[in-house]
Amino acid sequence: MEFTDKELLQLTLLADIHEALGIEDSFDAGFIRRMALGDNAWAIPHKYPNHFRQSETPAEVKYVMDVLDLWELLEASVADLSDEERSQLDLSAGAATFPGFDGNNEYELSSIAHVLTDELNKWPNFKGRIHNSHMPTTDLYQRMLEEKDQQVDVYQPGLLSLDQIQAILRARIHPSRR
Repeated sequence: MEFTDKELLQLTLLADIHEALGIEDSFDAGFIRRMALGDNAWAIPHKYPNHFRQSETPAEVKYVMDVLDLWELLEASVADLSDEERSQLDLSAGAATFPGFDGNNEYELSSIAHVLTDELNKWPNFKGRIHNSHMPTTDLYQRMLEEKDQQVDVYQPGLLSLDQIQAILRARIHPSRR
């Protein structure tokens, strides 16, 4: 969803009127204003799905959702390991916690992740944890997602084994080891 300048002006004025009238049990005018003015209009149909007939989720939003799903699965799987298995976890590829997105080169992805976690309350375990990784992550997360797809049977959902965790974490630094 994108707005023209005219539509943004109208939306902002309507949000101001909505808030000035103190309307409750309705749309969150502040949220709508923030999303529209912050180039995150895609989030409005995500918050109010019953009010939109069709809304296409942009590819970069889908990508961030996939990354958050991946890291949620990884972190939960690591937390479920026994102490013995955790001691065997090879962390030479980096910690098994979500490092975030690069604040300089992946600002849009970081912004999307903030909206998903902080504004839409999705992936609550990442709320307040979308950090600056201080390095580009797109290539390494893409490798990890591809490895996860090879490791996980979509018909048998559940947590990952130690070997699956290791393979996905290694994909971060070893693009040719598949």
